[in-house]
Amino acid sequence: MRKNKAILKATTSASLLVLMSMSTTAFAQDDSAREVEQITVTATRRVESIQDVPISISAYNAEFIEDSGVTDIRDVALYSPNFTISSSSQLSNNRIAIRGVGSVGNSGIEPSVGVFIDGVYYPKPGSVIGNLMEIQSFEVLRGPQGTLFGRNTPVGALNITTKKPDFEEYSGSAEIGFGSHGATKLGASLNVPLGDSAAMLLSAKRTKRDGYGKNLLSGEDIKGREDLNLRAKVLYEPTDNLSMTFIADSGEIESGGATVEFLNGTESPLFLGTLGALAGLDPSVVDSTGNPITAANLVTSDPFDHDVYQDTRDDLTDEQWGFSFDTTYELASGHKIRSISATRSWEADYFESAIRLPIKLFPRKTIYDSETYSQEIQFLSPTGGAFDYIAGAFWYKEDYAISQDFDLGSEFCNPVVFGTVFNQLLGAGLTQAQAFPQAAGTANACDSFPQIDASDGDIDQALTSTAFFAQGTYHPSDVLRFTLGGRYTADDKTANFSNVVNNPFVIALSVRDNENWRDLNISETRSDGSSFDDSAFTYFANASWDYSDNIMLFATTSSGFKSGGFNTDGVFPALTRDQRIFGPETTTNYEFGMKSTLFDGTMLLNATAFRMNIEDFQDRAFDGISFITRNVGELLQQGIEADMNWAATDRLNVIGGFSYLDSEFVDYRNASPLPGGTPQDLSGERAHFAPKVQYSLVADFSDDISLFGGSQYYLRGELQNTGEQNVGANTNRNPQTNIDGYTLLNARAGFRSADDTWEVGVWGKNVADEGYCMTIFAQPFAAQLNGVNAAAATQPQRCVTGTPRTWGVDFKYRF
Repeated sequence: MRKNKAILKATTSASLLVLMSMSTTAFAQDDSAREVEQITVTATRRVESIQDVPISISAYNAEFIEDSGVTDIRDVALYSPNFTISSSSQLSNNRIAIRGVGSVGNSGIEPSVGVFIDGVYYPKPGSVIGNLMEIQSFEVLRGPQGTLFGRNTPVGALNITTKKPDFEEYSGSAEIGFGSHGATKLGASLNVPLGDSAAMLLSAKRTKRDGYGKNLLSGEDIKGREDLNLRAKVLYEPTDNLSMTFIADSGEIESGGATVEFLNGTESPLFLGTLGALAGLDPSVVDSTGNPITAANLVTSDPFDHDVYQDTRDDLTDEQWGFSFDTTYELASGHKIRSISATRSWEADYFESAIRLPIKLFPRKTIYDSETYSQEIQFLSPTGGAFDYIAGAFWYKEDYAISQDFDLGSEFCNPVVFGTVFNQLLGAGLTQAQAFPQAAGTANACDSFPQIDASDGDIDQALTSTAFFAQGTYHPSDVLRFTLGGRYTADDKTANFSNVVNNPFVIALSVRDNENWRDLNISETRSDGSSFDDSAFTYFANASWDYSDNIMLFATTSSGFKSGGFNTDGVFPALTRDQRIFGPETTTNYEFGMKSTLFDGTMLLNATAFRMNIEDFQDRAFDGISFITRNVGELLQQGIEADMNWAATDRLNVIGGFSYLDSEFVDYRNASPLPGGTPQDLSGERAHFAPKVQYSLVADFSDDISLFGGSQYYLRGELQNTGEQNVGANTNRNPQTNIDGYTLLNARAGFRSADDTWEVGVWGKNVADEGYCMTIFAQPFAAQLNGVNAAAATQPQRCVTGTPRTWGVDFKYRF
């Protein structure tokens, strides 16, 4: 009953939004009012107005993206309701979430939100974090998209389309920018007609900035980031009924890691004392700033100042390239046959100071390598009759490999192993004189084994997926439409795992039962393989009704499917086959929504109430050493989401978004414990990364300057609020990982010429310098360092900080 009341409340709230907007008619009726620009989308695989597409969707055109200074998909998440992106300590490991549900990063788990660029599926979040260039539209499709889009889209999809070449004339643009933290930007695009039936669009962009913070231990700045992106797009239309598009692109990122601060207040004197003793930190030795090197300095004065006191040598090289060939042929009957062929390659080479303490301990080297091939065939009927449809087939193959090596670090054997064994022997009753030589002997034994590549792990996974789909719409009248679609998907996965231990002392860092370090004297090599098949049928059923010329109502039920996979983490102790494999999850979704055009076409207001149930939910939980994915039960996400675009006057445009999310684990037993505790029952609790409220507001004002030949000035202000939520990387509802809501303020101002050939603007992002955590995770090896307080259920935590205040100046020239 409580859930039914919640969804009724959500539906009522959506209706209230409409009534509130209608009550403001007097404010919108202005002689200078103009019709708001209609945005076209391709969510149904056809080009349509967003107001005619009966699903929950937010869309942003090229003008909005350019005016907002959007550079990558993380910027878009600040505007769209129920769409978030959170980063981990690894830049290439992002959680893309819709309606509070998203898979973590670059492990073997499939994404919950599918990303498609020019019709091509991008399988890993790390492969879509680069610069966005020449974007025509960016669509956020909320809810399962299990019929028309390939691969896994159980909670939503991002559908991105780039600009098409133009046959008519040579044109192009050049941009240059400078900003805080040593930021520079240089970009250019060139459109080249190639006769009457062909054209080419070339784009290039390079951005660079310094790091946001400083390592007080080493005295070095945290490494920044440099991106280079290239794209060539060729359009060839030899006849009226044949169109061919070839796209080649490449991208490269050189970057340090995220700023990972120690979360003040989560430390304890015992933890810091143990760290200092085991690490041999000597206050008589000073760091680069002249301060004594102590464990207490790990806790800086401000957890959001982007200054750290730890080993931070993170370094990422991220490279990708791809080719796609998109052909559409129109038959004499008006039917179209479309083929999209693509191949993509992505590799990320990452070195990470994973432990992040004031000593060089246990750095991790990881290489992610993904090779994909896809082929989609679509058969589209003509539109305008009583029935239209689309049918097709999709084939996809991915080879994915993760190679992860651990070094011990220069300070592992001595003083860490020495100090640990020494304390263990003292605790066993030995005197210092007796314990010292034994501890020294253990440390020397540790030193006798390789320190580099102490553990070498490799995971290779192969996936082949085949799908068949169809969706049709029946129009019984001019105002009523019924749509029914289905997709059958079959996945075949195989995987091989191997791990070689070259230094047995590495196992001391991986044991889950606190076995005694001084007793380790073994090496281990293990290899195993697994395979399984998954298949599912997903559906989409929708009814839409034009209540009036300006209001369309729709109701939808749909399902989504995400295939199972393999745990690519969990080396010691070895996982069983049942632990290694996790099964698929399924989503059932219900929506009631409205698309409206109000106030003589000056306002678009769209709202949706939804109820989304996920069964056999795949959750990635921390077991003390590794993140292990498993099917945990049932998750219910329900609420409302609304978008508004209002041309208040011919000079002022206002864009807003709002979402309310009610989240509950209907069934989640045997969940991860709180620090020092036992497994929990989280049934009835809220999911992580599921803020109850999100909203954004953008006001854009422009006017002519008569003294300068009709050139324009513009002013733009943006507000983006994210409500309180739990951002813990481990799903255990730890109060330490709760964060308060935060608000980001952005501003932009500038001038553009009357003919729009040149533009200069100044901008600021997060101008109030709001500090917040994108993700919080437990300090690795806190238990071994006496950091876990079982009575208080606490342990030291780490905060991956959000971007601080930045500003810049941009110049753009178009011809």
